[in-house]
Amino acid sequence: MATGTQQARASPAAPSGSSVADHFSLVVGGPFYRALVRMHLVQYAGADIGRRVIVLLLLTWAPLLILSLAAGTAFGTSVRIPLLKDFSIYGRFLVGIPLLLLAEIVIDPWIQHVVSKFASSGVVRERDRPAYDALLKKVAQRRDSGLVELIVALVAFFPLFVLGNYVFAGHEWGSHGITSWHSSASGGFSPAGWWFAFVASPVLRFLMFRWLWRYALWSFLLYKVAKLDLALVPIHPDKLGGLSFVLMAQRHFGILFAALGAFIAGQYANSITYLGTSIDATKVPTAVFIVLAVLVVLGPLLLLCPKLIECNRDGIVRYDEVARHLTESFDSAWATESGSKQKSMLGSQDPSSVADFISSYNVVDQMRVVPINKELVLLVAAEAAAPLAVLWIFATPLEEIIRGLMKMLA
Repeated sequence: MATGTQQARASPAAPSGSSVADHFSLVVGGPFYRALVRMHLVQYAGADIGRRVIVLLLLTWAPLLILSLAAGTAFGTSVRIPLLKDFSIYGRFLVGIPLLLLAEIVIDPWIQHVVSKFASSGVVRERDRPAYDALLKKVAQRRDSGLVELIVALVAFFPLFVLGNYVFAGHEWGSHGITSWHSSASGGFSPAGWWFAFVASPVLRFLMFRWLWRYALWSFLLYKVAKLDLALVPIHPDKLGGLSFVLMAQRHFGILFAALGAFIAGQYANSITYLGTSIDATKVPTAVFIVLAVLVVLGPLLLLCPKLIECNRDGIVRYDEVARHLTESFDSAWATESGSKQKSMLGSQDPSSVADFISSYNVVDQMRVVPINKELVLLVAAEAAAPLAVLWIFATPLEEIIRGLMKMLA
């Protein structure tokens, strides 16, 4: 799907001089995108995300509501879990779908910025620009692949998943004797249940799997860029050879795990409310989910480690050699001379030059070869945990929350 386009994709990066790099997008392209353009659901004005959210909710959630109202299972006591009290539905469709669409205008501008800056900053050397442009074209071709999008759609709508939905939707509560809006009196699907299995859930899965393919393409792009002879600078103040702009883009993928967290939170809310599951029983799976989110989102940055290690090693070797000659010259010129000679140091540039060099050497020595820091980990973890944190707040008695806050303040 598209972003809000030129307005949303504007970035502080200077033009790279390459039309391929300056117009690259991770989300604009493919048969589904072109279909949205024909339906006027994508425009270059930055306001189309809200309209697409509404259209998808009308396709997924609204029919469930209408069919459940007609069957008398949207609310009331005819079933134990009416639609409007099914928390998993809220997590999937009213929170998850908007987040998956919002991710386009959150992630894509930063991806475009990184792709453009690789070229405009000189990180990709001039002699490697043809190879870099060819790489971007290859990624764009795979993004636009009709075959890949067809496979994604088939996986999303495959009968095996329909069968899985039948087991999930028709018998999720059956073993506990709990009736719900998606089950008919005979034990099969209700009309709303059929819509859920054949339309609503496959649409949601299609959005998720499409993002998975996009993320795979982005990871492939980073992998291939890391194979180039990058012009990294060991004394760059970001202590990453000049690659800190990549980190800023990568962390925005955390919004995808916020969407997944909303799905999980909805399921946990149902289990706690209707099955009597303890909130404590969700803590270990939640911790595993958050750790997985951090590993998946930040893992591709590790592809840059070999280049950072090479840059750091080369910088230490070169600066160590210069340091030896510079400090020896300084020592012989000043530290071994008479007191009158030492007094003239006050008007010399030599001490400040040595101090500047030592400062630069320290930057090289402190250069990080793993482009992941505590701030990045906490940001991604917070995004993944946010929907689950809301669940914990509502599921935890108020007095326990107050006691916990008092302990933190004590």
